[in-house]
Parts: sequence; structure tokens; C-alpha cells
Amino acid sequence: MGGDRSDQSSKSQRTDAPQKPAHNRETLQENPKMAKKRSHLAGIIPIANFDDALGTQFPSGLLPLEKDFTMIQKSVYECAIAGCNTIWIVANDDMAPIIKHHIGEWIYDPVYLNRARTAIGNDIARRNIPIYYVPVLPKDRDRRDSYGWSALFGMHSAWYISYRISKWVIPQKYYVSFPHSIHDIYQLRADRLAISHTRKNYFLTHEGKTIKDGLPISFSMRGKDFINCRRRINELTTKTYEPPKEGETYEDMTMLPFEERWSARWFDLETIFEKVSEEDAAYNEVEWYHDLTTWEGYRTYLGSRNAIVRPEVHLTKPHQLNRLCVDEEGEE
Repeated sequence: MGGDRSDQSSKSQRTDAPQKPAHNRETLQENPKMAKKRSHLAGIIPIANFDDALGTQFPSGLLPLEKDFTMIQKSVYECAIAGCNTIWIVANDDMAPIIKHHIGEWIYDPVYLNRARTAIGNDIARRNIPIYYVPVLPKDRDRRDSYGWSALFGMHSAWYISYRISKWVIPQKYYVSFPHSIHDIYQLRADRLAISHTRKNYFLTHEGKTIKDGLPISFSMRGKDFINCRRRINELTTKTYEPPKEGETYEDMTMLPFEERWSARWFDLETIFEKVSEEDAAYNEVEWYHDLTTWEGYRTYLGSRNAIVRPEVHLTKPHQLNRLCVDEEGEE
């Protein structure tokens, strides 16, 4: 009898137990145990194929936002403060050398930099985040290499290279930062769990708009979202020939005019990221935001009261990796 009562009471407890609330930004912050185990979060910074309307004689991503703090440095530091384990800069060979000279090959994790100083006082507890540079493949150029495609190709590169190393280092989440947009990046520190959550996407919003509305503002997405976006692009884009009509063979296909071929070259951000899932997603409305893709937007930011505090020099200066099989004089 006692056993029956205990079984009944346990059943009633399970039945009457309250349901877990849906995952969102607030519940993830209040209950970190609800977040999925964090793994590889890859930061993506698209630079290739940017429609540069600022008219500079150098990559406009090198324009300053603060003294000795450029747009690209902002995106790299944003990925670091968001908790990225690796950072992938998508830049073609015409821009990659100067950007690499300016950014370097790794950056400190800002959270562990300060923690190491106060707790240990040396470099043991510090974490380095490697920075990789990848160009868009030649087969994609002049076919589907829009600015949004650069971000998708950065995700593919991070996945493919990691997969060739080991299945245990494959990214489960991707965080995209656009150099030509500015907001308070320091507020991302409190959202690390939500950004890296492997089942929920994360969106920054401004006046209710996200990347899915065509606004170049940071967000995170999963691998299956990448697959859906790539599939959607292949469905929408034109190719060299018109699709065969009913009863036609491939020999009867008509070649499109050059300007109508491969329309994916001109897809905007809203089209590229149309299939990014918003199911149970976390949203974070930024306090202020500026679009720096035009000279008017850049000038408005410089004349506003909004400003980014430049990180300490250890987090912005370029760091180089030690070369193997090279002596101190640089000879092999």
C-alpha cells in the first residue's frame, strides 16, 4: 500500500509540475542551465563584394569610428566580446593583405583578458581567438557573389575547414558582424549564452527591424539555416540559359542576355537571409544604431552623441602567430 501511495504521489507531482517556459533572451540570462552546451561559435565578417558608396581609395572598412579604432576592428572586437571561438574575415585577394596587416592573426578574448590580470596575473588564463582570411571562390564570382553571399561563404569555409580537421571542431553556430554598421557592442557581453545557443537564433534589432528586413545589423544563425538560405538562392537565381519549357530539350534552351544571367549577384540582404529561422528566437533591441554604408550615414554618426569607447591597446593591435621552422632572423 505504501508503495502504491508513493507511486501515486510521484505521478501527481509530475502531472502537476509547471511547464518549462519557452527559451528567450530573458530566461537564458536568468537560468544559464537552460541554455544548450556551448561549443564552436564562428564569427563571420563579410567584406568582399561590398557595394562601396563611400568613394575612398582604400577599403572603406578602414575608416575610423574612434581614434585608432576602425570599422573592421570594431567587427573583430564585436565577435570577440560576443564569445566567438574563431573569426573568419571574407576578403578577396585584392583587400586581404592590407586588412591582415591591420588586424593581425588573433585577438584576445576580452573577458578572459581582464580575468587573467586580476586572478592570475599572467597569460595562463587568457584565451586567444584565431582570425582566418578566406576569399570567395572563383566559381562564385560574377554568378552569386553578392554581399550577403560573402557572409554565407564565410560560414561554408568555417564549416569545411573545421570538418577537414575533425568533426569535434565543426561550428554549431555563426555570428555575423557587418563592419559598416555601428551600435553599442558592449551590451553583447551579457548575451553570450543567447548568442551561442545551438537551438535558438539571435537577432539584434533597431526600431523593430532585423537582418531579415534588409538592415545590416548583427545576428547569429545555425548550420541548417545556412543550408536553407543557400537552397533558396539557387531556386531564385537565373542561370546562363532559360529553364526548359514543357516538351523542350536542353538543345532547345535559349541563352539569356548577359545582364540577365545569374541574378543572385544582385540579391540584397533581405533576400539572402530570408530563410533564417525566427522560431523561438532571442531579440535584443539596441539603444542606438547607425548605418555606415553611405557617406550621409557615416557623417551622421560622427556628428552624433553616440560613440564607441576604444578598447585597450592589447585588444586592437595586430598580433602575429609564430612561424614554424623560421629562425629569429627570418631564414628557414
